[in-house]
Amino acid sequence: MSLRRGIPSLSTLQAFEASARHQSFSKAAAELNQTHGAVCKKVNELEASLGVALFERVKQRLVLTEAGADYAHRIRINLEQIRQDTHQLLAANRESSTLRVAVGVTYGAQWLVPRLPGFQRLYPDIHVRLTGRDQPTYFHDLSFDVAIHFEQSPLPGLASKLLLADDEVWMVAAPAVADELATRDIASMPWIHTRDLPTVWMAWSETAGLEETRHLLRDGSDHFFDFFIMAIRAAVAGLGVALLPRVLIEQELATRQLVRVSDYAAINSQKTYLMFPEQKRDWAPLAAFAAWIEAEMTRYRATASLPLNAAHPL
Repeated sequence: MSLRRGIPSLSTLQAFEASARHQSFSKAAAELNQTHGAVCKKVNELEASLGVALFERVKQRLVLTEAGADYAHRIRINLEQIRQDTHQLLAANRESSTLRVAVGVTYGAQWLVPRLPGFQRLYPDIHVRLTGRDQPTYFHDLSFDVAIHFEQSPLPGLASKLLLADDEVWMVAAPAVADELATRDIASMPWIHTRDLPTVWMAWSETAGLEETRHLLRDGSDHFFDFFIMAIRAAVAGLGVALLPRVLIEQELATRQLVRVSDYAAINSQKTYLMFPEQKRDWAPLAAFAAWIEAEMTRYRATASLPLNAAHPL
């Protein structure tokens, strides 16, 4: 065996280290799943190439020389380091299949999470890690691989795909509140407001000819919430009538926790974007997630009912 750049082959060093540890060619061969002759040959060639005796053969027993014992100790340390380095590399490679998704809390809980089992069935080796974000995510700290963002335009500096541009805002309420509307009109009911759609009730008021009513706040009977999930739960709890994006209330409509109380429909000015750093565009987990969520959004749009009257942009 010749030394390449002064370094024996890894298989030769493994054969020597195992033989030194067991002080037996046969036991080393069994551990390495090799023949006794193959291990013996590698060790003999190693000694010949080094010009140093590593073992003494004493009555068919292997006994390490002083140089052999010192060399075996050093090789064992280095082989263990190689094993650890390889383990860390494989662990890092497995981590690369974790897709970090930043998403609004309500959208994540109401729309994305119920669909995730379908993604996991298609891509069992890609682990989706969701982080709730209700403010713009700029990826300055590289904490996320992709974000689902809601605004009239995408954020600058990021690649983006438009997922949804024509979702509707519907007027909904709990069934018990809807029953009250048989004897009361919408203007006399408590209204539920959300921070991210501050003009929806004004838009409805204008179509209903109630512009002045909005300035009175009707004895403080309205309810105001920062997050959509709060407004949804408030509507389900019967606190009043809400104007909410259809994409966020699929489950409540399907289970009749909420029902439409008017045929009013308005186009949601907040579009839905999938956004990511340009350098990650061709990363396989991101490409798979992007294709899957686009397909899911297409299915969602196909289930949308045609508006009962002309939609009004907000």
